[in-house]
Amino acid sequence: MDLLHSNGVLIIQHLQRDYRAYQDLLNFMSHIGDPRNIFSIYFPLWFQLNQVVGTKMIWVAVIGDWFNLIFKWILFGHRPYWWVQETMIYPNQSSPCLEQFPITCETGPGSPSGHAMGSSCVWYVMVTAALSYTVRWKDKSAVSLHRLTWSFLWSIFWIIQISVCISRVFIATHFPHQVVIGVFAGILVAEAFEHTPAIQTASLGIYIKTILFLFIFALGFYLVLKLLDIDLLWSVPKAKKWCANPDWINIDTTPFAGLSAAMPLTVVALVPYCVHSLMRKTEKKSN
Repeated sequence: MDLLHSNGVLIIQHLQRDYRAYQDLLNFMSHIGDPRNIFSIYFPLWFQLNQVVGTKMIWVAVIGDWFNLIFKWILFGHRPYWWVQETMIYPNQSSPCLEQFPITCETGPGSPSGHAMGSSCVWYVMVTAALSYTVRWKDKSAVSLHRLTWSFLWSIFWIIQISVCISRVFIATHFPHQVVIGVFAGILVAEAFEHTPAIQTASLGIYIKTILFLFIFALGFYLVLKLLDIDLLWSVPKAKKWCANPDWINIDTTPFAGLSAAMPLTVVALVPYCVHSLMRKTEKKSN
């Protein structure tokens, strides 16, 4: 891992040195990839356009966040801004200098990247949903338009994912391999939901039971690792020690804190969908 990390540091230094002029854009793309945008922007928008897609999106976000939590507990991924300060591979204390930014000092483990994973899974849902409308076109001109749309949307998808990944590496909060893992993990989660139509008809009770199961499983897994004397908050002291500015430390970026916040929001977000579904069933019975 030291070789992988040291090569990652070289890439970070290259980005910070040669792409300084794009700092504002890269910081903006990092905010674009923030998983919290799913609840505040993407879900409300898509729920108005298509309730099925909105429901799928919120579930992809929650399940993706849950897997991200478990992977981070298992993989124990370091973050660049503290790794360069603690590694012993650089001789004579000549550790590289990595610049930090107000959004650098996340406190959870670094692998896989939550921003990259959240961004890829939700944008995958949006792209496949948009393409599902064009795939029904039958005439030749429409088929050509579908192919053009397919190429355009997937190009946009990869431009956004690559930009988010570069932004997370640029601010020294992730190594390159961590964002790559995050992107493909998010795609796998989103693709799995493409083959899970049951979420479109599930009741509010099923949603709540599933959320409780995910939360209890994560809590139980946490307690088991705690009994094994594994400190799952090992990254917090490192973040506090090596962050250049104490005001930049964001405790809310620990994995369990993020999951705990996401699950109640999911219940609240899905209530309108379930109420609307119940109203439709009532109308059908009355007719």
